[in-house]
Amino acid sequence: MNVHSMSDRVLAFERKFNAPRDVVFSLWTHPRHLIRWYGPRGHSLTVCEQDFREGGSWRICMDRGGEEVWIWGTYHQIIAPEKLVFSSSMHFHRYETLVTIHFGDLGDGTTLMRFRQGEFGNLQDCADHSWGWDSALDCLMDYMLRLRDTGNLRADVFDANRRDGLSEDFAEAAARAKAERERGDVFVPPSIT
Repeated sequence: MNVHSMSDRVLAFERKFNAPRDVVFSLWTHPRHLIRWYGPRGHSLTVCEQDFREGGSWRICMDRGGEEVWIWGTYHQIIAPEKLVFSSSMHFHRYETLVTIHFGDLGDGTTLMRFRQGEFGNLQDCADHSWGWDSALDCLMDYMLRLRDTGNLRADVFDANRRDGLSEDFAEAAARAKAERERGDVFVPPSIT
């Protein structure tokens, strides 16, 4: 289920995931998971740094075939596994938006994620983020399926304190993104003009 709204330069949508809420929350909050899915098709993370606590900062760099996209922010509220609130800025528009994500437990092993980001500087930026998030969440769904197929769709699949293996994770994500670009399996942002 996808419900999208772009009004007053605010992006809002819902997405249902066939995974328990604590798993979905973990996939959003642990670097070992983020490296494996975060970003639209054809993108991969080359940097993923986070100080995951209220007031802590985060910073990522996405590669989209030789072009770097830097994104950073601060965690404002963390209520595990129910809610994340963080700021988000990008190097090419440099204003800050606020992202609020609610993770609803539907009681049947599924999660309803409600997402809101705004206020964007203009409607085109809002539309660009809409296609980007839609593609990124498709990548998250693909990653969940891979975890399910290997029997690893659980919140503790990576020890939260373990940081080794990240170079292999980055290499795997880069190879996936390169293959997506070569197949032409990438989104092109729509123009709203």
